[in-house]
Amino acid sequence: MNLASTTVYCQASPIVEKRRTPRYPFSSAAEVFDLQGNTRIFGRLSDIARTGCYVDTICPFANNASVQLTVTKDHQTFKTDAKVVYSMVGMGMGLFFTSTEPDQLQILGGWLEELSSRKLSEQNPPNLLVHPEATKRNDHELRTTLSELIALLNGKNILNDSEGMALLRRLSK
Repeated sequence: MNLASTTVYCQASPIVEKRRTPRYPFSSAAEVFDLQGNTRIFGRLSDIARTGCYVDTICPFANNASVQLTVTKDHQTFKTDAKVVYSMVGMGMGLFFTSTEPDQLQILGGWLEELSSRKLSEQNPPNLLVHPEATKRNDHELRTTLSELIALLNGKNILNDSEGMALLRRLSK
């Protein structure tokens, strides 16, 4: 068999989303302490959810490592126990929160509430206030344009007289 002429076809496998809670972009300092190895690393959170987060760090801990996570943002500190669920050397690690005290859950909940409301406001920008006179002018222009369209359709015999008159009556209400 000639290896030089062998063609290998790679097909990307579809990415299966395993997350059950929404993640939000979140940038803050993080300290991760490996309980077994008695090792501390520092990194930066890039996203967070109710059940976990992603820590950007060049030297992540190995999969399944039990760690303590400390996140500091805006003079608040969130602490939790976690487990490394995936690790990519030179990039970072995904953490799953395993045990969190109620007072710490309140801090996390406050951050997530703020992040989710920010996301909603980005998806649904506030309506611009329109001056009432501009609304009246736009309404008048729209009615005039529709009246002209109805007359044009009637003149081309696309609408008969009774259909045209019915539409004009509805438009004048």
